[in-house]
Amino acid sequence: MIALSATMLAGVPLFAGLDEGARNELADAFAPRHFVDGEALLVQNERAEGLYLIEQGRVDIGKRLPGGGLALLAQVGPGEVIGDMTLIGRDIRRSAMGIARGPVSSWYMGADQFRAALSQLHPASLQLQGALGRLVAGRVANKTRDIAAMLAETPGSFTPRPQRALAPVAEEDFAAEAFLAKLPCCAAMTPGQRRAFWDAGARIDVPADHDLATVGAASDALWLVVRGAVRSALPHKDGVYQLTVTGPGQLTGLAPLLLAAPHDRLLRTSEQATLLAFDRATFAEMLGTGDALSREIAASVNADLVTALDALDQVEARILAMRRGHAVAA
Repeated sequence: MIALSATMLAGVPLFAGLDEGARNELADAFAPRHFVDGEALLVQNERAEGLYLIEQGRVDIGKRLPGGGLALLAQVGPGEVIGDMTLIGRDIRRSAMGIARGPVSSWYMGADQFRAALSQLHPASLQLQGALGRLVAGRVANKTRDIAAMLAETPGSFTPRPQRALAPVAEEDFAAEAFLAKLPCCAAMTPGQRRAFWDAGARIDVPADHDLATVGAASDALWLVVRGAVRSALPHKDGVYQLTVTGPGQLTGLAPLLLAAPHDRLLRTSEQATLLAFDRATFAEMLGTGDALSREIAASVNADLVTALDALDQVEARILAMRRGHAVAA
């Protein structure tokens, strides 16, 4: 195996958007790993420790079946990366198996090594953190598109949720700024970082069943849920088909904003909510500063995208199951 170079990484989608200096730094973080036919690179449900860049050979990606065997999901080969979700956060479990079909040569980067560089604000790790977010955002958009196509194929099989048009509830004033420190997304921030984060957004208080975004609308903002919840859904017959629910400490409207694409889902408050709204330019600036606050925000972005993708996987599985059974509420 020849040494991994920045030029080789430039041809890999995950690393293509990084500058040459970042790719040089990352190339030094990879070590060669070799596998024989039938050996597992990824083991389903085991703790994810790192990612692999395949140099030579083929790897089958699939889910283990209860009675044995593998349900094939994809085949990957030279120039492709597997296990990239490892870098999103700690204690992530492998969601599938990766089995070598014939001899496989690969390059391996450990997640702990990546996190160590990230903690020191190395430019390469910060750039890769952003690239991972865009990668997962693309997967969220693709999954949403797949689910929309399923609903369109059999529109009479699923019962929509009606819009309730609930009136706002009068209540005592809520000290949202002080509550921010209790949210998971801000747990690792210093008081000064939380203050800067709060000042960059605009607090809005909205009633239940308020539409933040509609399908096809420009993605010029996103929202942090401080209190309450926001439902993402697809228009379906006279109502909506619910996809995900975003609660306190989570960001909503992420994927379209990161991809600079129109909204592909309806975003509607499911109860009275307090939100912190960020316009596109402000949020992009916060992510791109390269400081500790941008690192923490990017970590929250990526974690929320993974949560959304997991939820969409469950929705897709539910639709496939309902096709074989009875119609139930969405």
